[in-house]
This record gives sequence, structure tokens and C-alpha cells, in this order.
Amino acid sequence: MYKQRRHALATLLPENSIALFFSGKAPYKVGDEKYPFSVDRSFYYLSGLDKENMILAIIRTQGKIKEQLFLEHYDEEQAKWVGGKLLPEEAADISEIEEIFWLEEAMDMLGLQISRFFDHESRVDIYADFTRQEAYQADSEAHRFTRELLRQYPYVTLHNAASRISSLRLIKEDTEIDELKQAIEVTRQGILAMMDHVCSGMMENQVEAWFDFVLKTNGCSHSFPSIIASGRNATVLHYDENNQKIKKNSLLLCDLGASCHYMNADITRTFPASGSFTKRQKEIYNIVLEANQTIMSLVHPGITLKELNQELIHFYEERLKPLGLLKRGKRVEDYYWHGVSHMLGLETHDVSLSGYKLRPGNVFTIEPGLYLEDEGIGIRIEDNVLVTEDGCINLSSSIIKDPDEIEAYMQENNIHLTNNRQKSPILRR
Repeated sequence: MYKQRRHALATLLPENSIALFFSGKAPYKVGDEKYPFSVDRSFYYLSGLDKENMILAIIRTQGKIKEQLFLEHYDEEQAKWVGGKLLPEEAADISEIEEIFWLEEAMDMLGLQISRFFDHESRVDIYADFTRQEAYQADSEAHRFTRELLRQYPYVTLHNAASRISSLRLIKEDTEIDELKQAIEVTRQGILAMMDHVCSGMMENQVEAWFDFVLKTNGCSHSFPSIIASGRNATVLHYDENNQKIKKNSLLLCDLGASCHYMNADITRTFPASGSFTKRQKEIYNIVLEANQTIMSLVHPGITLKELNQELIHFYEERLKPLGLLKRGKRVEDYYWHGVSHMLGLETHDVSLSGYKLRPGNVFTIEPGLYLEDEGIGIRIEDNVLVTEDGCINLSSSIIKDPDEIEAYMQENNIHLTNNRQKSPILRR
């Protein structure tokens, strides 16, 4: 699988070119303590390797494709403290790369290849992922390494490989879909665990703990830090404190996901802590639910995420007027201010391309929301969908979202509602 992906990328490169991908390094937090390592997803996509401080080189010349991998030496003393580095034979077995060298050889080995390319009538193209999310973001390994490469070989030309690798990652393979389905199923179990145990008077992070427990017992990690927002907190889009007491009759907005082999679920469900929606909560909830279903019905190859978002705004304009929410200069944007969709995959907000038109094999979110700050109501319903030849498949359809089904489930399964308890549970020996 990884070899096929590398070959597909190589066919997108010109002759006499090298594409470099870096696994990355965990930065230091304080003293000798590092932040947790998170592998560069494009490196992982092309190699299957999940260790830091590695370089992958994909070389195209004379119609041939060559692959090289550079990794750190195994250090027995270091292994006693943090575990050993990957051995060459282990890396070869996972990645199917035959030419493996030590990391300190990378500059010289690549320089030798560049020298073979170069003559006065040709150019040498070096590709790497130079993506930045913001102007003052710290340099990546790609920036640092290629800067030195350019200093030593000033006749090479640097190019951003982001669009080429993104075009491949956007189309999900069957194995990726299967892993995403696993992640969604664990997420479903975690959401039900929260619904089973939530009650007014609990802290948001106590409810969150039930989701975390399910992930741990299934050997999964988090796709991103969970959002567990009650009442007015749910009107803050990226609320992440999760440390407030859940008030009586509050809704709980839970935006979270499990990650399975780096395939990330991203699901949002909103449910009443008391087990029953108020009349007003259900009125707003049903609008968001209809929006979710409407946008899902509009998905087809050729449409863009921007167009889907515009359709949602038109939908809200029709639904919010009868409720009087668009009076006195109020607009849809006062109650809904994010996009309805983003790509999903190895990253929660996965790679995309400007103006990209959906194609079969794309996976993305559909997540309409409404946020009425004055009323303390924040509702978002988010599903993960797969684009097909004639529409889409809702991969998260098994996670309940109908308000009547939610109420019925909670009344039957929530231990605090069943026992008519309205205070936070206390663990006792």
C-alpha cells in the first residue's frame, strides 16, 4: 500500500526531481521533557512509519523511481530510558523501502544524487511540504533541512509538494475507510457512555471522563481535545475548558472523536443533561437536525464545500425568520459563523485544495450549528460522510441524533435519571 502511494506521488513529479518528507521531532517542553511526538501525516501516509527524526526521499530520474529512507542509529543506552529507535530491517518490513541509510548521511547522499542530475542544460527540482498555518509558525524540519540543502547546492529549485500530496490523500482507500469506521464506532460507544451517566450538577469533565474511559479501553487516542460544553459554554465554538458545573435543564454539546491508526472521527452530538429537551431547545434542535439532513442530501460529485455552506445559510434564512430571530438587523451569521464542512482523514481538519470539487472517495464532515447566546442554547450536529458516485454515505448514521430517540435512550439507560438522582456521582471504596 505505501509503495503504491509513493509511486503515485512520483508520477506527479517532473524528471530530475526529489521529493522529501520528514517524520518530524517532538519539541522540548521544559528541561529534558518533550511534548508528545505526533508524526507528520504525509510522511506516515507514504511510509507507514511512526517514529521521529526520519527522512523519506522519493527520486525520479530517467523514467525511474528510487526511494531512500534515512533514520537514526539505534542507541542501547537511550533505549533503556525511552525505548529503542526503529531498526533498518523493521523499517524496511513496514515501508517496503530497500535503500535505508543513517540520518547523518542524508545531506551527502542527496547531494550525490543532485550532482548526478545537474548539467548546464537541466534543472534539479526539490519538493517538500512547506505548509504553514500562520506567518510566525516555527520552521518545520522541511524548512530547516532544505535551507541547508539550498545553501550547499544553490542551483536547485525548491517547490511546495503540498498540493501534490494533498491530491492523493483526499481520495480515501478502502483500508482508510475501514479504520475510520472503527474510529466512529468507538466514538459512538463513548457518546453513549456519556449519555448513560450525565446528570445536572455534574462537572463537564466528569462526563468527559466516561468518553476517555471508552477510548482507553479500546486502545484509541483522541482525534483532538474534546469539547464538552454545557449551556452558554456551547455557544463558544472551540470551548475546551470543560470545567463548569452542568446546570439544570442545560444542553450538553459534545464535539469529539476517536482516532484509529491516525484515521480521525469527528462527531458532535447535543443532548439534554436532564434527559428531556425543553420545548424551546427541541424547536432549535430540530432546525439544526433538518439542516444536517438537507445538506447531506445535496452532496454529489462536483459540488464544493463553499457551495454547501452557502446552501446552509439560505436554509437558515428561511427557518429563522418565522422564529423572529432575524429582526432588528440580525442575520444568520449572528447565530452561525463557521463552515458546515471540512475534510477529514489523517488529520481532523484534513488536507484540501482551493476550490476543490468533491469526488468519490472524499470524506468530510457535515456540521451545521445554531448558537443563541442570550438563551444559553448552543447546538451542533456533526456527521462524517463519504462521497459516492451519486451522493454520499453517512458513516456515522449509527450514532443517534433524533431528539425523540435521544430522550427515549436516556430515560431507559441513564442510571442517574433512572434512580432519580440529580447530583454528581462520588466514587467510594
